[in-house]
This record gives sequence, C-alpha cells and structure tokens, in this order.
Amino acid sequence: MWDKETAERTYHRIGILGWILFAFLMGLFLRLWYLSVLQGDWYRERSERNWVRIIPLQALRGNVYDCNGKILAEDLPRFRLVLLEGSMKVEEARNKVEKVLGRGLGSEFREIAPGEIVLLEDLSLEEVIKVEEAQGDLPGVVVESYPLRFYPASEAFSHVVGYVGKVTSEEFKSLGPLGYEVWDRVGKGGVELFYENLLRGEKGYRRIEVDALGRVRRVLENHPARFENSIVLTLDRDFQEYCYGLLGNHRGTIIIGKPSTGEVLVLVSKPGFDPNDLVKGLSTEKWTKLTQNEAKPFTNRAVQATYSPGSIFKLLVAIAGLDEGIISAQTTFFCPGFLEYNDKHYYCWNRTGHGTVNVEKAIAHSCNVFFYNLALRLGPEKIASYAQKFGLGVKPDFDLPGVKEGFLPTPNWKRQARREIWYPGDTLNLSIGQGYLLVTPFEIYRLLCGIATRGKIYRPHLLKGVLDSKGRLIKDNRAVLEREIRIKESTWNLLINGMKRVVTQGTGYACRGIPVELAAKTGTAQNPHGKDHSWFGGFFPVENPEITFLVFVENGGDGSGEAAHIANDLIRWFLEKRGVERGRR
Repeated sequence: MWDKETAERTYHRIGILGWILFAFLMGLFLRLWYLSVLQGDWYRERSERNWVRIIPLQALRGNVYDCNGKILAEDLPRFRLVLLEGSMKVEEARNKVEKVLGRGLGSEFREIAPGEIVLLEDLSLEEVIKVEEAQGDLPGVVVESYPLRFYPASEAFSHVVGYVGKVTSEEFKSLGPLGYEVWDRVGKGGVELFYENLLRGEKGYRRIEVDALGRVRRVLENHPARFENSIVLTLDRDFQEYCYGLLGNHRGTIIIGKPSTGEVLVLVSKPGFDPNDLVKGLSTEKWTKLTQNEAKPFTNRAVQATYSPGSIFKLLVAIAGLDEGIISAQTTFFCPGFLEYNDKHYYCWNRTGHGTVNVEKAIAHSCNVFFYNLALRLGPEKIASYAQKFGLGVKPDFDLPGVKEGFLPTPNWKRQARREIWYPGDTLNLSIGQGYLLVTPFEIYRLLCGIATRGKIYRPHLLKGVLDSKGRLIKDNRAVLEREIRIKESTWNLLINGMKRVVTQGTGYACRGIPVELAAKTGTAQNPHGKDHSWFGGFFPVENPEITFLVFVENGGDGSGEAAHIANDLIRWFLEKRGVERGRR
C-alpha cells in the first residue's frame, strides 16, 4: 500500500540515487577535463608518436679563426643513417641497408638519442641518394645531417685550440642543468673548452610524419640548428705551423707575442696530437696508447709543465741587484772558473773562467760566479720578492684551461715543508736558476715581456674578438695593463745592454747577423734524467719592442745551441713574412 511513509522512503532513495548519478557524472566530467586539459599535451604527444617523430638536430658550434681570418676549427656537414625505434628490428634494418648500399655496416651500433640508433656514419652523397630512392623498402630509416668538427691545422694547434667530444657522465653532473644532453658535444681542451659558452650553439629539431610501417611521409616542421658566435684568436696560423715544424723531433715549446698588448701570436707545444682523430672517436687500444705515451702529447708544455729555468733566471737576479743598489755599472767580480765558499767549490759553466766581469758582461757570457757573488749579497728573500713581482710562482690570468704556476722556493717554505734550514748553497743554486726553483715556459715568456716593456705587464690573451652569426664584430678584446713594476731607468738600461751583448758578443752567437737589433738571453737547465734542457728568449727591435719570443727545447743541450738556432729561424721568418714597423738595421 502506497502510504505516506512508503512515499517518503521511495523519494529518499530516488534522491540518493540522483546524487550518486550526479557524483558519477561530475567525476566523469572532471576526469575528462583532467585528461583533455591538464594531461592533453602528454596524451597528444603519445598519440603523435604513432605517426609523428621528432628528430633532434645537434647544436652547431661557432668557428674559430686566427688573426688573419684563417680557419682553425669549423663544423662540416656530414650524413649518417639513423633507425627510428619501433620501425623494425636492428638486424632486419642492417640486412636491408647492406643490400641497398652493397657493403657491410659492421656489428656495433650506438644510440645517439632516445629512440635513434646510428646504422652508418659518414655517408657519401651517392649513398644518400641510394637510401632516398629505396625509402619504400626502408621503413624508419632516415638520412640525418649532422656537424663534424674539423681542425685543418691539426697537431700544430691541438693544445691551444683543443677539440670537442661527447659529454661524459662526470661532466653531465654539472652540464646537465645547463641544458646539455649526454649525446651533445662539448669542448675538451684549449679555447674549445675555455670559450664553450661562446662557441656553443642552439639545438634544432625536425618533426616528420610516418605511416603505420614507419616510413617517412613528409616533414611537418624543420627547426635548423644554429650557432650564435664565432671567435677570432690572436694566433697567426702560418707562423704557428712554421714554428711547430721548427721543433722537428724535439719535445718543447715556442711562445711568441706582442709585449705591448698581451696578444699571443704563437703558442706551440710538441708533441701534439691530431684532434680530428679524437672527434671521430678512438678505439680503447688507441686511446690507451695515446694517454700512456711517455712523451705526454696531451700536456701543454707551455703552460702546464715545469722546469728549472737555468741561466735565463739570472736576468731577475740582475734586476734585483741593480735596483736594490747592491751592484752598479762599475761593480765587478773576478771569475777564475769557480767560487770557493765554505771550503766548497761552486763552478762556473766556463771552467777556465771569465776573468773580471761587470753586470753587462756577466749577462752576455752568463757568468755563474758573478751571480753567485751577487746572490750572496742579495739574499734569497730579495730574489724571491722580485721574481714574484714579475709573476713567477703566481698562476697567470690566461684564457686557457689547466694553466699552472711554477714553484718559487724561500727559506720559510723550506723550514715548514722540509723542516730544514736554508743553506748558502741553496742561494747559490737559486742564483743560476737551479735547485728547488721550477717555472713554466709561459712564466719566463712573461718575464721577457715585462723586461721588453720596462715593467709594464699586459694581461696575456688569445681572444682577439667575437663575431656574431653574420660575421660582424661584436666584441673587440683590447689590451689590459695588469700591473706596472717600478724599476730604476738605469737598471733597465744596463740589463738590456747586457742582453744586446748576449747576441753581439756572448752566448747567443747563433743569432748574430739577424737584420734587426735583438736583446736575448740563453739558458741551460740541468736535467737529472738526461741531456740538459735548452732555453733562449728575448725581444726585438730593442727600441720599442714589437715581438717577444721564447724557445724551450727538452734535452736540447745548452741555450746557445738548439734553442738559439730555432730562434734564428723563426725571427728571420717573421721579418720576411710579417716585418716590423721600426727598428730594422
């Protein structure tokens, strides 16, 4: 019987059912809204994967030019064959491609990006055409253009320009947040690494439509990779290649630059390596052989290796002695071929002796005994103080990665590090650039620059300018005066006169007859592991010097030998090919 109570119960149930239906429809609506609005892009992407593929394009890098506009590093277009994941199995793709090209592909394939497997690198144009013509039989196999870094000057610039390679897992920890992927290229040394932020370009991508079999139907969108900047270096490609050849089979370094601007024209380290091999990838065997080579081809000897400077360090001792008033133009010491001190003989390189010598003659003939006497009067602290003023033992501000500083010993260091006192014999060794003292060739080059400019130290640099993508100059790297060393004018005059006499009368006889006035200094560094190392450096013209140079040859013998003969050749090349504005005889 339909009474009031039954009716109320029925209406109540209908109401509950209505609310349940409303909640269901509302939930369905919210779910639809969530899927279509909040998750729409994700599902759209999933859907598009069935018929749209996005192929990432490797970022381009800017070019590297020398000061004359010659290419040192550039990206060249190459073609490779890529299999898109899910189109067909790798073995099936390999068999079909081998049939089309008529040659084997090998058995090892690598993934360059998620869902992309490289079947073949460096396709020729003829092979590209064959693949395109057979596209109907090669579902999911596409020809992809990619940039390959090329270094036309090869070994001569391997240390200073560097090379590029894939991001390692260790590098990815710091580069990942900056937008790098593990398949991206990154600078591995030289300016490629130091100026990575300038040279790195922008990635591109290509959206393509494929059919159910994975065959490419059409390109939906093409966003090409690009680069933003190229860089111009102060280096002179022709001069650098010539200097690299001058070292022959020797290990060593040559540094040449403009002391009044800080521009470096040549920075050679030998032996080097071919960066093009590293870009393409070396086998584990070849990589191990290269990295374990006793000649250490990856070490940039100019800025990363340390040696005893030998007699070229005497220039600093002379500066300290003259400027402190310990000696003057009239001061002389007698050299019988040795100095007797505390019942011990400290020999000059010339065992027959140089006789009575003043500071100019001591520099010219590199007389050890003169500098023994001077150093005992100066003391090691004064010598170290002047050495620091000229940048020895101080890490230089230079635009290359891995730059090191030498080691400048002091009595305080010896007391703390070795728990020994500083002996007079330590001072005598220091005076001729031996003992605990270690320098990089770049430090000695900067010392010579400081002498050439009479104390004005300009910041050394490799970057000359930055170009935009259209080749327009957007940054011009100008000379920066880093510091100025206050030295008496009479000190400079006596020092440079002595350096002129090195060539005209002394140990630098190998450079006599050069048609420009030259100031230089030889150096012979004792080597406990073999033949002595050879140093020779200087500047020209003496009045208003335009060029400073340093030649260092491992196991090259005395400074008047191998290093000086190499300097003769490079100076003559420069005068003939580039010339100087003034100072010619």
